[in-house]
Amino acid sequence: MKRLVFILLVCIVLSSCKKVFFDDEPGVSNQDVFDQVWSYTDEKYSFFDFKNIDWDSVKTIYEVKISNEISEDSLFSVLSDMLYVLEDGHVNLSSSFDVSRNWEWYLDYPTNYDPNMIERHYFKNEQQFIGPFTVFDFGDVGYLHYESFSSSVSDEKIQQVLAKFQNHKGLIIDVRDNGGGSISNVYNIGNHFVSEPIITAYQRTKNGPGHEEFTTLAGAQFTPVDDYTSYQQPVVILTNRKCYSATNMFRTMMGALPNVTVIGDRTGGGGGIPTYTQLSNGWSLRVSSTQMYNLDFISNENGLSPDREVDVSIADESINIDSILEDALSFLRQ
Repeated sequence: MKRLVFILLVCIVLSSCKKVFFDDEPGVSNQDVFDQVWSYTDEKYSFFDFKNIDWDSVKTIYEVKISNEISEDSLFSVLSDMLYVLEDGHVNLSSSFDVSRNWEWYLDYPTNYDPNMIERHYFKNEQQFIGPFTVFDFGDVGYLHYESFSSSVSDEKIQQVLAKFQNHKGLIIDVRDNGGGSISNVYNIGNHFVSEPIITAYQRTKNGPGHEEFTTLAGAQFTPVDDYTSYQQPVVILTNRKCYSATNMFRTMMGALPNVTVIGDRTGGGGGIPTYTQLSNGWSLRVSSTQMYNLDFISNENGLSPDREVDVSIADESINIDSILEDALSFLRQ
């Protein structure tokens, strides 16, 4: 009996000790999360001065909306609204229940691309699929559509396409509605269009807490691929507002080549490569941390205009004609 009483007393003491010494970690406060989002953005974001944004004033406006009494959804909403001020499709707050976003770079602009119309009234089931490319032969002009820079490009596949159109009047590279992906594929494609190394843009990266602390501008260049012949025929790149991120970079760099003409609409932008962090409440945040300029030192953050500005007209669309594609065909055939 005494032994049983002793065991019970020990259990009570140990239980009490557990409460004293092993209390749960205190939760992350809403203010903590707000401070993390604002501070990380303040240090890493690359376009404050370019967009003339007073980030301290933004903090003043949104911090008063934060308290530890507001819900998780409300906290997410306040932070999303604050980040929306940056007007940047590369800035996202991600949680288990939503992702903040700013898609105004294309939502308020003409679509200028209808893949169903092209498939039904141009390809008519005669297109090829070579690696990530949809390829069509207009007889005297080659065409390829690249849907996403997230799709890997091999030297073998791009050369297979280029060899097919080596003796044509030119090649159309349609990147309309390509929202970006891996920048390595920008180089994987572009390198096949140069016979010697050539700088086609300039870049710099945020490297300090000050809003204008960057690395020195460095050239971004295409380099010829060993054992392959570069494509030197005229090239037209088709663009619209949904050309973003890596596609915007592709337009910037390819547009610097002497045999390339860009036709269509202004690209959507997205000139900064994102950097990421995880917040203490488990959410993640990404912000743009680099800048890219064309050879005239014009930032491509807000997109770049085409060499020939063409929209798909309502009249053409009503009779299944792609005005931008037709202009490119006429340009290469002249």
